[in-house]
Amino acid sequence: MNGTAVDDGTQEQGVSIWRYALDEGADPAGRVPVHAVQGSWPPGPDAAYRPHPRHRRPLTDPVPADAPPPGLPPLGAGRRPAGRALLSWLEDTRGPRLCRVAGSSGSGRTHLLTWLAAACPADHPRPGRRVHALLDVEGLTVRSATTRLADLLGLTAGTPADLLEALQDGTPRTVVVTDLDRAGGPDLPGTPERIAAELLAPLLSVPWLLLVVEAAHGPAADELTAAAPGAAVLDLDQPQWTDPAKYADWCARLTGHQIDPGTTHPSPGLAQLAARTPGAVLDPVRTPAERATALADTWWTALPDAERGALTALSTADGPLSTELWATLPGAGGEQVVKSAADLLPPPPMADRWRLRPDEVAHRVAADRPPVDHGAMMWEVAGGIPVRDDGGPDLAASDPERLALLLRHASAADPATPMLDELDLLLYAEPATVTAAFQRAEDAGTPATPLAEAWRLAAPDRAALARPADRAAVLHAWLTGRDDASAAHCAELAAARWHTVWNRPAPGPCMTALGIGPRTGSLLVFDGAALHLADPATGELTSSGEPLTERHPRALTATAFGGALLLDASGTLSSLVVDGAVGAPPGTLETLGPCTAVAGHHDALVLGHPDGCTSHTTLSTGLTHRPETPLHHGPVTALGVTDADGGTLVVSGGEDGRVWTWMPGRPPLPAPVDQRPHPVTATALGATPAGLLLAAAWSDGLLRLRRWGERHRGADIRLGAPIHSLAVTPDGLVIAALPEAVLALTLVG
Repeated sequence: MNGTAVDDGTQEQGVSIWRYALDEGADPAGRVPVHAVQGSWPPGPDAAYRPHPRHRRPLTDPVPADAPPPGLPPLGAGRRPAGRALLSWLEDTRGPRLCRVAGSSGSGRTHLLTWLAAACPADHPRPGRRVHALLDVEGLTVRSATTRLADLLGLTAGTPADLLEALQDGTPRTVVVTDLDRAGGPDLPGTPERIAAELLAPLLSVPWLLLVVEAAHGPAADELTAAAPGAAVLDLDQPQWTDPAKYADWCARLTGHQIDPGTTHPSPGLAQLAARTPGAVLDPVRTPAERATALADTWWTALPDAERGALTALSTADGPLSTELWATLPGAGGEQVVKSAADLLPPPPMADRWRLRPDEVAHRVAADRPPVDHGAMMWEVAGGIPVRDDGGPDLAASDPERLALLLRHASAADPATPMLDELDLLLYAEPATVTAAFQRAEDAGTPATPLAEAWRLAAPDRAALARPADRAAVLHAWLTGRDDASAAHCAELAAARWHTVWNRPAPGPCMTALGIGPRTGSLLVFDGAALHLADPATGELTSSGEPLTERHPRALTATAFGGALLLDASGTLSSLVVDGAVGAPPGTLETLGPCTAVAGHHDALVLGHPDGCTSHTTLSTGLTHRPETPLHHGPVTALGVTDADGGTLVVSGGEDGRVWTWMPGRPPLPAPVDQRPHPVTATALGATPAGLLLAAAWSDGLLRLRRWGERHRGADIRLGAPIHSLAVTPDGLVIAALPEAVLALTLVG
């Protein structure tokens, strides 16, 4: 094969790196245009080569070229030189794929990157000035950071390997990551390095992905440097990135004590703290971190006792707090004292989310504080939970922030805390704290409970699951078959229009299809290890086929011959034997041409093609029907087919996010039946006792169930993982295949 093969054999903490074949002249260490990537190999020694669908294909841009660019938002503290440097890096097509923003605590790293994301929206008219995700990893784990990043990018992934797979679509993206050094929190040391090594470093192998990461010099930064030795580094402690005159003007507008800007330049956080410290004298020759340490001593010594008590109480929280919760902590002194103490801190990056900053302030306060008694703090925090009429805690009426603080202290006191078995507490607390608590338990060697496993699979650290009822719905799906009592409780709380009938865990990527011909009434299930026949009503296996370990299946279908066909991600269509019956006679598949999706129906195959066309071929006669024009812009990614209205009804989904239906021999509808701004991953149709049921899933994890003609009814479901295939049974079950399980769902009402 011509071109450059990028194959370093790297494996980061168990996350294998993809390999790419590039056009001649492309620099594998730099930014590689999408159209210059010939193809790729997934991780693994026997992985099949995948031709890249966008090779030599120009990217279509939905933003008009003549659209007026948005104005740049204001950037204070004299930081325009740093802002201009970041914009130049973004637009430099020869620049490295990683830019690390360094500097001491208080140097304004987070503020600068938040400004960058605001200045460069994803729909900016200039493609070189687009940021597609701003991920704040403070308090997150590898798992929750991966889930949130996928969610921000319109994808679904629970592990870094899943996210790497999803990013192989060839879409150029720029990701900004802030507060890497605060990941995990004090009770999960080493988390910043883990996120850097297990999530961010593998992402740097994707040729069309750019990363901007906030990380001070230290272990996490070292992991990034090892992955990208030629990365750009913007160190905000270096004076050239801050205009002295503009900085002085900004300092003059600070409220509080007058300061000499020359003694705090170039650190905005240092200036803000100095303005709150009477008699502050700083040596401009010393480093910003050294000046911050000296200033923190002066600041702390000058504080009144009441405010000192409030700030000591804040330091026990191990994370940002609202003033309302802060005021209730032991020793805080109440609302008025907390408000007075808050005035003595630099303003927080997020409104009313207070923590001690810069870091030197936190260290100074902690040095004067006795060790935190997490067990005692747990009970103090629990005292603020409302009480029901029966005397029990009313978790539903409690503040999710308080429940999160309660769980943090409980987990710090005992990683295997029984509170991790309190389902309602987990439902109503802030999800990132729950994920971190389960991570502490896992790191301590605590065996995973059914609830811990369900929480992992549900991946609730996503915006769509902000409501406890939505988290209850997805936990119900994953607890079914693991803890049926808890599953029923979740279903009652969720009051959703759907519920899970059965859940079959699997060791690998799953696919499913309804049997046809001699297999009618059975369900074909590929579980990553073998192809089985199962009872669609219960999920119980009725027979097992030959071992099959395809790691990247794209579509599975039964055929009228009694066997099955499997389409893999490289575009290869294979015939599979089921109980001695072949999927297709020899020579049949060679006549079909390239396809990207497949579905069988009676004596016919429906195919989706790379150019957006679909076709229906009757195998016994060779008669082929296809719509006159392509229904999709880009490849067809999913197909379903059923009997309807005296004929055959086909549903197709595409990379363009559209869902179309058509009948062979008849013109298609004038418009798609559904459309979303994400590629379709699975579709299915079925005639059920309640009418025709349409199921469709997209790459962001949304599964939509609609009965034909009920536009505004049905259910929108998020199960926490990408859905690989769908099937609708004659009695109305929707069978969904995910990376680690096959689930059966049904609409209620």
